[in-house]
Amino acid sequence: MSDTPRARALGKELRAVREQSGLTLRQLGDLIGCSEAKVSRMETARRRLAPNSVRAFLDAVDVRGANRDRLLRLAYDIDEPVWWESGIGLPAQLTELIDAEKRAVCITEASEVLVPGLLQIPDYARALFNATGVPAEQVDRLIGARLARQGILHRAEPTRYVVLLDEAALCRAVGGPAVMAAQLNAMCAVCREPNISLHVVPFTAGAHTGLDGPFLLLEFVRSRPVVHLEQRRCGAFLDDPEDVTPFLHARSSLCRTALSPDRSLELVAAYARRYECGEDTGHGDGALAEIELQR
Repeated sequence: MSDTPRARALGKELRAVREQSGLTLRQLGDLIGCSEAKVSRMETARRRLAPNSVRAFLDAVDVRGANRDRLLRLAYDIDEPVWWESGIGLPAQLTELIDAEKRAVCITEASEVLVPGLLQIPDYARALFNATGVPAEQVDRLIGARLARQGILHRAEPTRYVVLLDEAALCRAVGGPAVMAAQLNAMCAVCREPNISLHVVPFTAGAHTGLDGPFLLLEFVRSRPVVHLEQRRCGAFLDDPEDVTPFLHARSSLCRTALSPDRSLELVAAYARRYECGEDTGHGDGALAEIELQR
């Protein structure tokens, strides 16, 4: 398969190892007996990345050991069907995101007003889809896809997941108080896993860089990090270092501004208790954080 998310990811990795070796497209083509144009098409996934071609490529740039095994495994698996490419009708930009999430070793997600999708329970996700006009016949399929995406956090070698959440997301009772209480309790449980850390930015922090908008920062074993931005049905990836660097800085800034993971979980649990008791959670002045965290 050419020009698929997985093929493009492998092509980018091949380009990276070639550039690290110092070989030009023409020089590598001479070594493996093909044209400069063919090498370029391999690196941009405009040509099928057959395992034998990838093996010759790696031999030419002298890639060995675990990295060689990993790249060859990607080449052998490139034609294997995966659930998000199995005809279930997911939007193309969502399948690209799912593939990137599956390959990432670390994901950082900053969110202002909503619990991130990788932490959402079905009832919370359903309330969001219903509120945003998703056709009823698509809702169950999209919820299933969202839950399947969460598998990256619980596999044998789980993805590291860092959540930077504004306190405002805890105040918005998506689905009503009962759904919100269940969502926050579920989030507390999963964020105690060693590969997941939650950092809540309290109202008392005032203005912070996360108010510029939500973002997803994905980091990989070899490829350079990328940022995914999404608005309604549109999504875009940024991979130019000049574009990605501000988001790396934003992550550092938000981690400094936010509460520690332990304190963040205490605050989330306090909101959950209030929803369970039917109490008002609209403390825009930060009173809940101040009261609960001083106990």
